[in-house]
Parts: sequence; C-alpha cells; structure tokens
Amino acid sequence: MNKLLNKIPLVRLIIPFTLGIITAVYIHTTSLIPFIFFLFVLSTYTLFSYHKTIRSNYKFRWIFGILIHISIFFAGYNLTSFKIKESKSFLNQSSESSVSISKIIETPQTKNRTIKLILELTNIKRANQWGKVNNNKVLAYIKKDSSSSTLDIGDVIVFKSPLKTISPPTNPHEFNYRNYLSYHFIYHEAFIDSDQWSLLSERQGNSLVEMASRIRKQLITTLRQKGLNKKELAVVSALVLGYKNEIDTQLKNAYSSAGAMHVLAVSGLHVGIIYLFFSFLLGFLDKRKYGSYLKSVILLIVLWSYALITGLSPSILRAATMFSFIIISKVMNRNNNIYNTLAASALFLLIIKPLLVMEVGFQLSYAAVLGIVIIQPWLYSFINTRWWLLDKIWEITAVSIAAQIATFPIALLYFHQFPNYFLLSNLIVIPLAIGILYLGIVTISCLSIPVLSDYLIKGLKLLTQFLNWAVINIEKLPYALSDNIRFNILDTWLIYSIIIFIILLIVYRKFKFILLASLSCILFLTTVLFRNYHDYNQKQLVIYNIPRHTVINFIDGKNSLLIADKLLIENEEKLLFHVQNNWINKGIHKKEYIPLSNSKRIFRTTNLFMTQNFLQFHNYKILFVNQNFHFKDKQQINVDLIILSKNRSYTVAQLLKSFHPKKIIVDASNSRYLAKKIKKEASILGIECHDVLKDGAFIKSIY
Repeated sequence: MNKLLNKIPLVRLIIPFTLGIITAVYIHTTSLIPFIFFLFVLSTYTLFSYHKTIRSNYKFRWIFGILIHISIFFAGYNLTSFKIKESKSFLNQSSESSVSISKIIETPQTKNRTIKLILELTNIKRANQWGKVNNNKVLAYIKKDSSSSTLDIGDVIVFKSPLKTISPPTNPHEFNYRNYLSYHFIYHEAFIDSDQWSLLSERQGNSLVEMASRIRKQLITTLRQKGLNKKELAVVSALVLGYKNEIDTQLKNAYSSAGAMHVLAVSGLHVGIIYLFFSFLLGFLDKRKYGSYLKSVILLIVLWSYALITGLSPSILRAATMFSFIIISKVMNRNNNIYNTLAASALFLLIIKPLLVMEVGFQLSYAAVLGIVIIQPWLYSFINTRWWLLDKIWEITAVSIAAQIATFPIALLYFHQFPNYFLLSNLIVIPLAIGILYLGIVTISCLSIPVLSDYLIKGLKLLTQFLNWAVINIEKLPYALSDNIRFNILDTWLIYSIIIFIILLIVYRKFKFILLASLSCILFLTTVLFRNYHDYNQKQLVIYNIPRHTVINFIDGKNSLLIADKLLIENEEKLLFHVQNNWINKGIHKKEYIPLSNSKRIFRTTNLFMTQNFLQFHNYKILFVNQNFHFKDKQQINVDLIILSKNRSYTVAQLLKSFHPKKIIVDASNSRYLAKKIKKEASILGIECHDVLKDGAFIKSIY
C-alpha cells in the first residue's frame, strides 16, 4: 500500500487541497487568521528543511508529511476564501436605484416570459457617481419581447433595477438554487422590465468565447436551413456543438430515464472520441523524427478548438484539461501513473476555479474516469473471445458497468433515480453517438459543398432519428426507471467505502478488507433500518410556500395527503418541483391529492378528518379560513391552528371572538400587503403568526 501511495504523490496532495476548499465553502471567514496560520506552517516547514539534524533523521519524516498536508489544506482554504470574498464584496452597499452597465458572458436562455442572462458587471452608479467593478457576475431575467429576444453573448447593456441577494429555498429540502449559483460565484439577481434597460453595444467583443458562440449559432442556423427538424437538430446541436437550449423537456426526460443523458452533455466521452479519431488520423507522424511532438501540438489545438466551439462549458473544460495532461505526459516520454495525471488535471482546474469541486458534473466526470481506469480492465478480463463484434460489445458493456459502479452513489445523491436499462441503452446509444459525432464533424466541415452536404445531412438525420427512437422506446419499457430513491451524503460515503474496500480486497487479497467492507455494509443497512423506523412513526403538517397557491400537506408514516387548489394539482411539474424532495427525504411511498372545492364535503382517513372548513389530524385541530368560510360570533371553539387563505377579509380580532388558536398561518395564496397587515394585527393582539410568503413553509410535527 505504501509503495502504491509513493507512486501517486499528486493524489496524496490533492486530497488535503480539496478538503481545504470544501471547508472554506461551509465554514467561510473573512478573518486573516487562516492565512496567517498557513504562513506559519509554511515557515515552520522551511525552517525544519534547513535544520540538518531534523532533515537527515529518518524518524522525523512524519513531521514533514504533516506540515506539507496542513499547508496544502490551508492553501485550498485560503484560495477559496479570497475568491468568495472578492466576488461578494462589491454589492455590500448596493442601492435600490443603482444603474448598472454589464456584458452578457453566456448564451441567453429563452424562458416562457423572460430571457435568462448571466451578466458580468463592469460599472455601477450609486449616488450619481459611477464606479468600476471587476469579476462580479449577476443573474438577470429580462422580460421577453422583440428587443430582448435578439440579445446575444458579447452584448453590453445598461439597466436600472435593484440588485438583490438571491434568496434561499423556502420549502423543506427544496433544490437550493442559491447554493448552486454561489458555486459559480453568482450571489445577486435582477429582474428587469422592458423599459428598464437599453443596448449600449451589439456583439462587439473580440474574445474567443464570443467568436466561438457566434460561429456555433451560425452553424446551428445552417443545419436548420439544411433540413434538420426540431428534435434531430436538438440532439445534433447538443451532441456535436454542446448547445442544449434546443432540447425540450420531454426529450430530455426520455434520455434521462433511459440512462443516456450523458451523450447530450459534451464531456469526456465526446472529447475522448475526438482524441481517438484524430490520434488515429495522425498516427503516421509517430514514425517521423519529432513527429510525436507535432502530433501532440495538433491534438492539443484540435481538442481546445472543439472545446471552444462547444462553449467552454465546465464539463468540456474538465475533459479537455484531462486529455491535455495525458497528451503532454505521453510526448514527454514519461511513463506517468494515470492517477497522477488525473490528479494533476484536477489540481490545475481547482487552482483556477476551486468551487468546481462542488459541482455534480466535476464529481461525476472524475468518478467515471476513475471507475473506467480501475474497474473496467478487471471486468473486461473476465470474458475473452476471438469474435471481434462480441469483443467490442463486451468492451462497451464493461466500460458502462465500470462507469456506473463509480458514479451511481453520486447520481443517487443528487438525482434520486437510477436507469435500470443503462446497459441496453449504452450498447445502442454509445455507437450511435460516436457515429453522429463523427458524421456531424464531417458534415459541418462540408457545409459549403452543396450536393455532398445535402447527402451528409440526410445521413445525420437518419442516425439521429434512430437514436431518438431507441431512447424513447427504452424509456417506455416497464420499470425503465427507479425514481424517488432516498439517498443522503452518509449513504454515499458508506457505499463508496464498500466499493473501495472490495476493490482493495481484489487487488491485495487481505482479510482485513473483507472486515472493513462488511462493517461498512452493516453501517449502511443500520442507517436504512433506523430511517425506516423513524418514517413509519412520523406525523407532520407542512404548509408549503408556492406563491398564489394554497398547499397543505399531511404526512402520516409513509403516506402523504396533499390539499391544494385544482390549478396547481393539474400543473404537477410545478407542484413536484417544490414538494418532491421533501417527500423523498421523508420516505413517502403513497401520495394522494385532494383539490380545494366549493362543495361542502366530508373526507376521512384513519388519522385525518375534514368537514367544511374544519380539519383534525390525529389530535391536532385546524380551522381553514378561505372564501367559502362563514361563521357566527360567540361559538367559542378551541383550535390549534388557523390557516388564512385566498385573501379572506376577516380580521384577526373578528376570528378571536369565536376561536382560540395557538397560532395563525397566512398561507402563500394571500397578497404580501394583506399578509403584512394580518401579521401586524396578530402581533398587537399577542397571537403568534407565521407568514408563509415571508417566513417560508410552516412545518409542525405532531406528537
């Protein structure tokens, strides 16, 4: 084991560096103490290095090891802290009436009513004074119209709109978009109306990224004009050019359910195909003097040109960097360990952009490559055949299994689903994706040749249609997708522990790895059993924050009953976006929806009783006040909770004449003005009041 670790020093160093980055993300401080401590440790290491007795004595070697790892840990921590501090500093004193000049730095995305932009602020005006800002990004939504629809990367706009801190999620376990944006150093957003902005300069940037974006847009337009239809164009644009905005939700879900989503995101698979293709074409250079150097230069140019054309997304940057390090290590005639090469590429990327380590794409990319490098050769060796076709099928299968073993814990953690037919889909999808990529590159190269390009387009269209047909039909197979799988960070680490110990057992064949794998398995099963026990005994009321809607959720064991207005229930995609992650976290198996109705109905389950506007969940009594609620004074009824909905005009004083609640809830269907008014009145009368729109979802566990 020690001999192996000595061969991979960069792997040993990237671990404390990565831990330092992660620590800075969760325990960030503006204090200089971590930086001072880093200088102290570094100075101590330097002094010990010059101390002859300590340096030459073998028994003190552990001191140097500890000091190196501590210094690298704080190097990662301080690098991340300084970058976070820099990106947050400029808007600490932002003004509601600030005027900003900014440049569009990513391709705009068209939504139903808005255009989504990522802006880089260059100047901001406060108190009639202009000031420059650097390296500060803002998420902006501009109202969609004929003018905003023409915006493109490189355009410079001026707008007058408040720059607001991005709000955290207000529902339990809802996707944390604020965290996601913070990993891209975006902390503020702006909502811009049609009359609040104007264009200063149109696509006058000369950066390579902007030029590549314009070339890509022109290529997509040409492919559309040549006859590629919407779905075929969407797949070709994503697979060959890295442009995913053309893909509709239905097609995206089909690829996701079939386990083929990775072919639509230009990444290591695509760069690997490009690398192998051009490496084969340039193979004749290996036999010439200095030919290997020329080949390496050409390969680097090709890879980075492709990365540029496909938009320099984080996934393509990772892949291009990874293969660049492999190319350089080969041309230097160094028999470098592949793990060192991967660690070097990761370290290079993290020094430039430390928060990449928090992105799911970064984690999946390196996990997949490590799985293929470590597990695939072992799997492939199990079956030997002289039949070329069978050998290639088994090779693809082994790659698919290895990548899936290495990535499924991360995929379950973030996406809570598993494609059951991933082997079948990859056997079909990967060869077709390779064919479409090669044919797509040839087609784009020949677009200026009329007759030839027409035939190539037809071939590309047929291949893409077959790929879409295969994916859609795999998705339709019974039990194609296991979804809503409950999986947390602890589960992820325990499953990876099992995988790692099994691999070590295969390599070293030592009994201790059986014990460690078994212990990890027992711990995993114990956590699952404990959660299940807790789930079956849970009783909870949740009133969600979905603006303009009433959403009341009763969770009883593994059953969920949700009461909401009919309009929201019919828009299930919107509803699930806000509530599904909570259901997954609660281990919900059975879900039932009840639409709010004008009819006077009685509803009863084992532990829930509902009649007119009164509800009782176990021993918890609720009064629901909406537009259908009418009552007489002096009824004197004790309730635990009053829920005010749909801007009902009763005052708190009127309600207290007949009802004695412990708390009042103003749900998200009310206007902000009315909610503020009710909360103020309740405060005066000494009644606790929860405003769902402002305070977030109301959660009450029933005991």
